Amino acid sequence: ERDHRDLAERAAADREWTYRHVVVDEAQELSEMDWRVLMRRCPSRSFTVVGDLAQRRSVAGATSWGAMLDRYVPGRWLYRSLSMNYRTPAEIMAVAAALLAEFAPDAQPPESVRACGIQPWSRRVTSDELRSAIEEFTSAEAEREGTSVVIGPPGMPGTVTASETKGLEYDAVLVVQPERILADGPRGASDLYVALTRATQRLGVLHQDPLPQALSGLG
Repeated sequence: ERDHRDLAERAAADREWTYRHVVVDEAQELSEMDWRVLMRRCPSRSFTVVGDLAQRRSVAGATSWGAMLDRYVPGRWLYRSLSMNYRTPAEIMAVAAALLAEFAPDAQPPESVRACGIQPWSRRVTSDELRSAIEEFTSAEAEREGTSVVIGPPGMPGTVTASETKGLEYDAVLVVQPERILADGPRGASDLYVALTRATQRLGVLHQDPLPQALSGLG
């Protein structure tokens, strides 16, 4: 009888299925157990691994590439840093780089290949003004071509979390209450970095409390 399942379905159903080469994205989030599973599925241990330690959210994820890879391919892996940023314009990357310098001083931010000519902005609002300020942003962006998103701390109405936007990009991004996002310790700094770097053109920040020191350069 002919097997009509596609390759992914057949592989998922076969516990002994292996691959000659595996591409891993968002590799900074993988735990030691995740790596053990991948190595079992790829006996040749031929991988292309892509990740950004500055964006790590998982407490079980990689703190360094050597810590994860040396136990499986000691002396056999090659590190290459992507130094050019094609998504985030220089004006926005300057804001994200200041955050990175404070919370991940060993990380080297990529260099943006372009400027957009639009400076990121911030605005302090009261709790009574917050909802209308978000609506003002979404209404203004609805009149423009392109995509937009409002990113806030978990549970805030009218927003999505930074983790929900990971790997995505938008023409305009509004980050709401960065001080609350940042309050979640090291994971909060990672989430805020992700939020700031989703924008390809326009970035705005609404805050109730004083801006975190790392964002004090915002206009």
